[in-house]
Formats: sequence, C-alpha cells, structure tokens
Amino acid sequence: MLNSLENDEATERTTLLHHRRSSLQSRRRYTKDPLTIPLPSPYRECEQIATYPTTTPTNHHNRFKWFNKRTGSYDEDRQGLVKENTGIRVWSESYSSIDWIHDRIKEGVRRRKLREITGLRGQLLRANDALQAWVLVILVGTVVAAIAWFIDVVQEWMSDLKQGYCTTDWKLNNNFCCWENKEECHAWRTWPEVFGVHGKTATYYTAMFMYTAFGLLFSLIAALMVKYTAEKVKTRTAPKSVPFSKSPSMASIPYDTTSSLNMELDNKDEAVEPPNYETKTAYYSAGSGIPEVKVILGGFVIKGFLGIKTLIVKSIGMIFSTSAGLTVGKEGPFVHLACSAGNIACRLFPKFNKNESKRREILSASAAAGVAVAFGAPIGGVLFSLEEVSYYFPMKTMIRSYCCAAVAAIVLKITDPFGTGKIVLFQVSYDKDYHLFELIPMIICGAFAGFFGAFVTYFNIKFQHLRRSTFIGKYPVIEVLCIMLATAIIGYWNPFSRMSLSEFAAQLFSECSSTNDNGGLCARTVAEIPKLLYLLITALVIKMGLTIVTFGCTVPGGVFLPSLIIGAITGRIIGLIMQYITLTYPSAFSACAHDLETRGECIIPGVYAIVGAAAGLAGVTRTTISLVVIMYELTYSLTYSLLIMIAVMVAKWVADAMFVEGIYDLLIDLKQYPYLEARREYVHTMTIVNVTEYLSTIDVDEPITVGMLKHKLAVIGAMGYAEDGGFPILSNGNILVGYIATSEVSHGLEQLERALESTMTETEINQVSCYFTRLNQGLTVGTPSTNIVINQDLKTPVRVLLENDVEYTDEPHIDNLEAVIPKQTLNDFSQYIDYAPLTINQNASMTLLMDMFTKLGARYVCVTHSNGRYLGIIHKRRLLAYLKELDEEDE
Repeated sequence: MLNSLENDEATERTTLLHHRRSSLQSRRRYTKDPLTIPLPSPYRECEQIATYPTTTPTNHHNRFKWFNKRTGSYDEDRQGLVKENTGIRVWSESYSSIDWIHDRIKEGVRRRKLREITGLRGQLLRANDALQAWVLVILVGTVVAAIAWFIDVVQEWMSDLKQGYCTTDWKLNNNFCCWENKEECHAWRTWPEVFGVHGKTATYYTAMFMYTAFGLLFSLIAALMVKYTAEKVKTRTAPKSVPFSKSPSMASIPYDTTSSLNMELDNKDEAVEPPNYETKTAYYSAGSGIPEVKVILGGFVIKGFLGIKTLIVKSIGMIFSTSAGLTVGKEGPFVHLACSAGNIACRLFPKFNKNESKRREILSASAAAGVAVAFGAPIGGVLFSLEEVSYYFPMKTMIRSYCCAAVAAIVLKITDPFGTGKIVLFQVSYDKDYHLFELIPMIICGAFAGFFGAFVTYFNIKFQHLRRSTFIGKYPVIEVLCIMLATAIIGYWNPFSRMSLSEFAAQLFSECSSTNDNGGLCARTVAEIPKLLYLLITALVIKMGLTIVTFGCTVPGGVFLPSLIIGAITGRIIGLIMQYITLTYPSAFSACAHDLETRGECIIPGVYAIVGAAAGLAGVTRTTISLVVIMYELTYSLTYSLLIMIAVMVAKWVADAMFVEGIYDLLIDLKQYPYLEARREYVHTMTIVNVTEYLSTIDVDEPITVGMLKHKLAVIGAMGYAEDGGFPILSNGNILVGYIATSEVSHGLEQLERALESTMTETEINQVSCYFTRLNQGLTVGTPSTNIVINQDLKTPVRVLLENDVEYTDEPHIDNLEAVIPKQTLNDFSQYIDYAPLTINQNASMTLLMDMFTKLGARYVCVTHSNGRYLGIIHKRRLLAYLKELDEEDE
C-alpha cells in the first residue's frame, strides 16, 4: 500500500489533475566523482556510491538541448541561496505551484553577485543582462506576428475553399484571385459552376453540400489532431464531498504519531487509506487556452501546455476549425500561442528559464502580443494582459509588454496578410460624429448586448458541465462532427450566419455606400429594413445557440469572436431600428435634418454594431478598459469613445447583476484549477484557527529514517498535498525552525535511493537515517589552530565521515563557507529547508492572511501561538477550499 501511495500522489485540490510522473528514472546519469557514504551497522560500510545530478537529460535530450527547458539544476547558486536561508528548490512538477518568494530571493542573489563584478567585465555582463529581456520580447513579438501571418493567410484560403477555388492559381483565395476585377471575376469559380449545375434549387443544394463536406472534413482533422496529441493524466476523486467547515484537519496526526512510536512499516501501511484515482484525458490544444494561461501566470505549473507540441498542433488545428465554419474564433487562441512562443523563447536565457517568476513576466508580455495580432491593438493588448490575464504585473513588465505588442503589430502590418493594409480583416474607420439623442439607444444596445453575453456564458458553462458528466465527453470527435453538421444545416440558409465570422464582423462594422452593400446588410429603401431585421434576428439566435454548444468542444477555438459577433448583431439590429424610425418620422428628429438632406440618412448602423460588439465582449469576459481601447484601435477613431465607454459599463452592470464571474473565471472553476483571485474581496466567517491544519511535522531532535519519511509523504499525499504540501521543521518540541516542501523531500529520497539501490535491499534503505540539521550550525571558526566541530549531536556513522571531508584553510571565515563546510551528503536534507518560513499569529485577521497569499504569492503560512511557538499550518489548497465554501454560501 505504501508503494501505491507513492506512485499515486494526490493533487493540490481534491479533484485536480494528477501530475505526470517525474522522468528522473529515464534521465539517470552517473557522474565521475563518487561519494562515499558509510552506513549504520549492521550494513556494509564504506561503499563507493555514485551521485546523480538533479535533472540531467539523456543523450536523446542532448541532441535537442535547446528544446529541453529542464537542463541541469533549477538552483545553480546553491551556496548563495543557503546563505540566504531560503534553501534550494528542484524543478516544479506539473500541477503544482511555484515558489514566488524563493524566486524573488534567487533573483536578488543573482543580481547582487552580478553587481559585485568590477571593471569592464562587470559592465559588459550587466549590459548583457539588461539586454536579454529586450531581445527576448522583440524575438517573441516577431515570432508571434509570423505565426499570426501564417494562420491568417492559410485560414482565409481554406475558408474560401468551401465556396470554390481560383482557376488561375489554386493557392489564391477569393480576395487575391479577384484582386484586379472584383465586380466581374471569371477566375474564381464556385462549386456549382465547377460541376456544371444550373437552376436555383440545384445550385443552392450543391453549394450547401460542398460547404458541409469541407466543413466536416476540416473539423474532423482539427478534432483528430487535438484528440491524438492529448495528455493522459490522473484525477484524484474524493469518495464523498465534505463541507470545509466539517473537514478533518488533524487526520494525519494519529497515523504519523503511531508510526513514529512503533517504528513498524507494516503497521503504518495499515494506517493509511490510499486515495482513489481515475485516468482522464487533458486536451491541451482545445479551446482558447486563456483560462489555463491565466492560471499559469498565477503561479500554477502545467507542463506541456505551453510547449512546442501544443504550439504546433494548436496553430494548425485552429486553421482547420475556423475554416470549417464552426462558431469559434482564432483571437483567443492567439494569446495561448503567443505565451507558448514566449515560454519556448525563455529557454535561450537561464535568467528566465530557471526562474519561474521571471518567466511569467515574459509570458505576460507575450499575452499582450497575442491580443495585438488578434485585434491590431497593441495598447489594448497590454491593458488586456494587465486587466484580465496577468497575476503579477510590475512596471517593467508593462514596458516590455508594450514593446512586445508593438513589434508584433508592426511586423504583421508589414507582412499584410489580407492584402488590404489592415492587421485584422474587420478594421474600419469612421469620421462622422453622433447625435446626443443616440445616447439612449446606445445604452439600450449595451444593456441587451451585455444580457445576451451573460446568457450565452451561463448556458455554455451549463453545457460544458453536461459534456463532462455524460456520455458526450466520451466521444469528442463525434460531438465535433455533429456540431459541424448542425452548424451547416441550421445556419446555411441564412446568408449572414453562413459567412465566416471574420467576414461577418467586417460587414457588420462597415458603413454602407453606393458601391458596397456590406454583404446584403444595407437597406436601399425603408421597406427592406424589416426583412433585414428578420434575417439578423434569426442569425443572432443561431449564433447564440451555436456558441453555447461549440465553445469548449475538442477543437482549437475561442469565444472572443463569437461574443463580438453576438454583440455586433445586437447593435446592428438596434441601429436598423433607429434608422427605420428616423427615416419614417423625420420630423421627430430635428437634429437629423441636415444629415438627411446631405447624406440621405442620419443613423449609421455600423456604429451601433461596433458599440454592441464591445458590450457583448464585456458581457462575456467582464473586462472593460482593455475592450474600450481595443475598439478605439479597431476603428482608428476616438469619435465614438464616449458611446463605447457607456455601453461597456452598462453591459458590465447588467451582466454582473446576473452573476459576477466572467467566462474565464467560470472555466477555471469548472476545471478546478487552484487559482486565487487577488482582486476579489471576501466577507470572512472564520478565523485563522478555524482554517489551520494540524498536519505532520519533522522534529530535528528525533531520529527519522527513509521509511518514516516515505510514510509521512504517503500520509500527506493521501490528504491531497503531494505537490504543494510540506513539513514544518520543529525543535525542542514546538519551536518552528524551518519548512521543507514535499517536492524537495521526494527529490532527496529519490537521489538517496538510487545511490543505495545497487548495494542495499529496500528494507535496509528504509532504515537509513536522514538529517534536517544544518551542517554549519555546529561549526566554529577561528584561528588555524581552532578545532572544527561539525554536528556533534549527530552520532551515527553516516555523519562521522563528514569530519574527514573538511578542507582546512589558513584563514577560514564566515564569508568563505566553502572552505570549511564539507561536501553535502545524500541523506542530509538541510540544504532544502527554508529557514525563514512565513508565519502568522493565531490572533491575526483573516484579511492579513489573504494578503500574505495573494500579494506575497505564498504556498503556505505557518501559524504560531501567541507566545510564538508552532501551532499549525495553512496551505493554499486549504484556503481555496474555504473561499469556495464562502462563494457557495453567497450563492
């Protein structure tokens, strides 16, 4: 049972995905310098044991070293970090949280050592260090623009392929094929023309058949790509849901205490009940990826989600899914692709590759570049990264995000994927001012668009719950094909719902002219307006229904563009209604007299579509400022800034009246990621003592063996703390002296067991003693004649050898600890201990505890008595469970 507990570790939250097993066994590699470790009697002594680097890749990885982000140790400057009392860390495993505080200390140590280098060499090294971030963001911006150009060009061609092809050059889409003569283009042939079909009915059904056939083919390819590149992960399942207020917090103490007293492994095995697991499939390339990006930027680790495989599969799969005609957009996934490019580029510089906190600064800048190429809005991208995605966003990250987004927009502008000089297909420009009486219909537009956005969000989340809990989720490819078939059958008859989303958005935003009827959206006479309203209302219903069932299925695609379309249709409908009223009753609108005489119209429905689009997005995502700026940059004008601001604010009020969370927050909750929202405010109903857990600890005054450590890991893993848990280090009963994470304990045990497995049995290894006392705690330094005492309290032969490994120097001093400290042994875990753990008094306020977790990025906080002695611990998982119960009580 003990072994099964070690193999099946629990996740941070009760139902979180289980992390993939460490690949250390496949990456084993011996070093040249052996380390002698004498073992306690009666076992063999003075065996030559080979040591292992923490994460050295195999020869297979060496051939692709640039693509392997985990080369070498995570903390290379071990001495500096030990002197800072923070200890060293190992690479974070999947579905665990990073140590923000440790990474900030690590960066400070690195910068201090860099500043200590004097002379020209020091100046050059500091200049190179400062230049790395700018090189990285410029590179990321260029790569993101190149990816966007490729996707835009190919997607436009494949989307037009459903209607026909270019006879002069099959590689050209409809726009470029008819570039010289768009009114009478004989080079472009539709499929009914290719098959020689004549007659209105036959032509319609032939075009519909080819549209459906290509749509099914493209969606099938996209779904298969996502399915067969998915990751198999384990999910911890709780036997029954227990309310937080009734959940046990002292469950591990009886088992741990009993096992410590009896020292019998068999009894310990009987004490622990293994958790239940089930294998599930994680489709990293499906959906928009923004919820996962938001969680990753919040400090969570999902290995592979921002990797090369996901980048390639999602880029190609997104082309097929959007070209098929499914109601998904490519704007949201651009953020995921941009962050993947940024994550891969971080491997160029160890400064970012081996510091998860620094890496996330680049990922925030990359997210801004993704929005910049999606909407042609670099400033809006920076604000979106700040407002919606990023968790930690210092001023230097804002400047770098601005640079990255600007580079991406400039490169995409130069490449001109659409041949129109526009970054995105639906960019428009307006210069006509609005009338004051239009404020009322604009407010109505914002209210309806916000309501429709929240309506779609609510039922989409409900359908995703249904998908996960029923047989629908077991057949993802069939589901995608059914959705595509329904999309073609339901939407093809309507000329507006038949258009691709980007083309439809461009037509909705455009102004009517004598040479362009915007795909049939322009009414030449007042009598045509009711028919247009009928088609738009039915298109609105179709798009809302298809968005509800499509977003979240097993294809790459986001909800940005469908939400924008829903809001734009709503705005266009209200604009047409206002146009009908002003044209039918011109005397009631004296402000329109001049416009009616000169232009023949007073209302521009395209403006209402733009305002509605912003409001619709606000209703779905609940973002405000960034959406307003994005719409500014889309329209190249500040003329309608006030209207857009009012509509977005009204939309948010209406949507928040229904429920507060945006769709990305709801998806995070649906997938049960451990995301702690820093901007939320809670009315606390419990005290710190109520949320404190009394889990297993390590007493440095008591002997502890490998077997006992394994049992402690099994107990804490069974409670769900396998990844982000840890053990407080106590002395003299309950004096807190440090903290060691389970990941570091597991890593140290793996190293020790692999070193001993060739010479000892498992039973013998389980009785090897481990130590958590710093070597230099018993070190006295003075003149060369001074005796050096090393851990005199540790009397086992495993530690005695350390005295023979000490290198004496003529003038030992504290700043040169390497001169007097012996080489670290494998059963010495003191190097992993954080000797300055975060603590909070049991009488402190819950608000202070929340600030420690949200603003400091803490993974745990130790709770002390009023007299300063150790009481218990609060892990992030425990706090999240408490906050979730608060939300349920509010509902």
